[in-house]
Amino acid sequence: MKNLIFIIIINIVNLSFRQIPEGSIQYKYYNYCNENLSKLERSEFYPFFPTEELCSIKKNFRWIFPSHVIICEIIYKRIVELAKANFEEKIYLFLIEGEKSIELAEKKNENLEDDNNLIYISVNDFIDIKEITKGIKLYNSETKKLMNKK
Repeated sequence: MKNLIFIIIINIVNLSFRQIPEGSIQYKYYNYCNENLSKLERSEFYPFFPTEELCSIKKNFRWIFPSHVIICEIIYKRIVELAKANFEEKIYLFLIEGEKSIELAEKKNENLEDDNNLIYISVNDFIDIKEITKGIKLYNSETKKLMNKK
């Protein structure tokens, strides 16, 4: 029960403070649901975890919680797959985090012709959670690997 309350509080806080400007390219790709992903099997430990929702950056990162190792592992696999699927669709995203990362991403996105046409997306600008950092690193390293092969 405590975990459920923690999840609800984190989601409310995340929705309250996180304000990627609507209509921005960052907003578009933060919410972009890639339909070219494999079907995920449900965990026997968390049979009601909505794996079918894990199609966007936003939906993957909002489910990362330190106390749910099994769910994090499902999400990490999906994040790598999402990086590959986005790359195949020529959607080159680079995830960032940290204080004022939303503003930093907006500034970097002013000129999309530089940095190999990367679109910067702020994933986390107010909570320091190592599991989110790991997800960001997984996504970005997969994107870099694919770009180096290009």
